[in-house]
Amino acid sequence: MVHRAELATLRTFLSIYRSGGVAKAAYGLGLSQPAVSLHLKNMEHLVGRPLFERSGRGIAPTEVGHVLAAQVRAHLDALEGVLGAYQATAEEHAAPLFLGAPSDLLWPHILQRLTPLVTEGLHVHCRIGFSPHLTEALLDGQLDLAVLTKIEHAPTRQLHLRHLCEEEFVLIGGVGERPYSHHDAGRRFIGYSGAMPMARRYFRQCWGAPPPTPVLTVADVRTLAAAAEAGTGLSVVPRYLVQSALDAGQLAILHTPQAPVVNSVHLAARIGREHLPRVRAVFDVVCPAA
Repeated sequence: MVHRAELATLRTFLSIYRSGGVAKAAYGLGLSQPAVSLHLKNMEHLVGRPLFERSGRGIAPTEVGHVLAAQVRAHLDALEGVLGAYQATAEEHAAPLFLGAPSDLLWPHILQRLTPLVTEGLHVHCRIGFSPHLTEALLDGQLDLAVLTKIEHAPTRQLHLRHLCEEEFVLIGGVGERPYSHHDAGRRFIGYSGAMPMARRYFRQCWGAPPPTPVLTVADVRTLAAAAEAGTGLSVVPRYLVQSALDAGQLAILHTPQAPVVNSVHLAARIGREHLPRVRAVFDVVCPAA
């Protein structure tokens, strides 16, 4: 028979496995590091073998640790979801919801739709970030929900994903700029980050090549649009964020691809937590299932 204490140590083990460290697991669980270390020690005593080993500056799962995680994670996540579903709705709405998203997607796709829930008493705390960091925070238990613009290479088996929207990327520049050709050398580009995520997708689909190195990076699309309008450089951005400037003749589209360059955006929760009333309420309001 599995006792309550053993379930707690299993939950701690899984948190360490997902987060990759005792300190991160302690933060996500709201426990002290000594308590988490004790849980891990008890679990290794129960299993009879080490579950983690030192790796560089941190720890890595042993083969036994990988096997145990594969065996228990779906069951523990399901139990957490079932128990969460029985919590009182009033208590759930009183508890804060922690949400992560890129800054440019937060208001138009999320917050303006949450007004009814906030009016009913839901407290929402937002974190700005990129998909890899937001995914890690989801799995650590630091976030309840996250808007992910990239799920390639993400641990999708550990995530409950719901389609939020499609972004269409457009290549823009100032009014009067000549159309862009891939053979144009020396055209300045500006981007969201050094990795140029939007331009990278655009150039890969249109020309099968990497984008130019940016002369300016700023993690805010509206600032990129303003810089492009001022002639700082060309940029690839989501159409919906610059459509009004395009309509007003303040910006120009400098290239038209054979097929629209689009990116799927998802709203995500950790598997098992999608059943929590406050999380389910946000899913239903922001991206209701078809």
